[in-house]
Amino acid sequence: MEVKRGKKGYKIEIKQGKEDKFEVCHDKKQVTLTFKKKEFKPHKLMGAFFRVFKEIDEGYVETKEHLKWIVYGAYLADWKFGYHKKEEKKKKVLYLPSITKEVKEAQIFIEAQLWAREIANTPANIATPEWMVKKARELKKLGLEVKVLDKSDMRKLGMNLFLAVNQGSRHGAYLVQITYKGGKESIALLGKGVCFDTGGLSLKPPRYMYTMHMDKSGAAVVMGVMRAIAQLKPNKTVHGFLALTENAIDSNAIQPGAVVKAMDGTYVEIPHTDAEGRLILADSLAYIYSKVKPDKVIDIATLTGAAHIVLGRYGSPIMGNDKSLVKAIMKAGEEENERYWELPLWDEYKELLKSNVADLRNIGGWDGEAATIIGGKFLEHFTKKKNWTHIDIASTMQDKSFHQELALAPATRTLLRAILEE
Repeated sequence: MEVKRGKKGYKIEIKQGKEDKFEVCHDKKQVTLTFKKKEFKPHKLMGAFFRVFKEIDEGYVETKEHLKWIVYGAYLADWKFGYHKKEEKKKKVLYLPSITKEVKEAQIFIEAQLWAREIANTPANIATPEWMVKKARELKKLGLEVKVLDKSDMRKLGMNLFLAVNQGSRHGAYLVQITYKGGKESIALLGKGVCFDTGGLSLKPPRYMYTMHMDKSGAAVVMGVMRAIAQLKPNKTVHGFLALTENAIDSNAIQPGAVVKAMDGTYVEIPHTDAEGRLILADSLAYIYSKVKPDKVIDIATLTGAAHIVLGRYGSPIMGNDKSLVKAIMKAGEEENERYWELPLWDEYKELLKSNVADLRNIGGWDGEAATIIGGKFLEHFTKKKNWTHIDIASTMQDKSFHQELALAPATRTLLRAILEE
């Protein structure tokens, strides 16, 4: 997608009227978008321009308002995952009256999200943990620092929960730290990067396993955010952590019922090997809090299938012990048309994580009671209740609105907006 100054191709007019209408006249090279006057919201332009640029390759607008949403919609229409298909793709062009600061920022935001989508959708036979490390190292070209912990480093640090998840895989386990140094204030992002999740010995059914190369969506989002941060250059330091492994099966795979000592000394019983994301994030959080000590921490993960039950595809559960950070993320989400709903982390929920043989277990009851909250409550233990927020994108990882059966890298724009404005 290209955004240029000028007038070329179809003229795209935006009007208000009695009802929503989408009209294309190919003979006159004209597109008319009509919105109900009382119901118009700027973010509707994103969906409208998505439709427009599915129909045309070149078009221009004369308006100077709401350009962010126009740019987003055009980019989304132009994006198509499938570089493994042998087909040519014609580049689309959006012409604007001027390329403003708002337009340039919108381009950085949406390009970050689309790059994250490319990573999230890349199949597991290609996007191994090693491939993800290589992608992360490419960000050095943008002036970012990249540090990689491998299995030998994790053993020395006692990151045994992380290693337990990795036991059944022929690929390595890595905690990647990508750093932008922009000021004294610091924030750390942590993304779950399970490059393929079989469920381990608690095996997933085939219908749910098919899309489990997307279980690295959290890490993909963090990579997209860090790419954009290098361009936006905020006056704060941002760390992006990627927790990378597979959850695979062989004779070494961790067995249900195992008890493992975490990096922070907590003994964890693992009744369910398909609750693996919280295990790698737990050790990653322990590392971040003990070694990096940022002012704020946000983790983002496709953590619980139960998130679909809580909010469906229309929003992401959010929870944390830093209420101001939770509010800042939710506000940023409103600005980027991405919804979040805060769930509680009441002390009573920790009762469901009690184990007869260890300090904690990695699931609550087998009936799935409060399962999304329980995932967050487990992670909270490893934050020592310090400045932490958790976003569960399992329910919004895919959406039927724009691209069916593809990972969408939700929350990329939200996190960028929150970092810039928090």
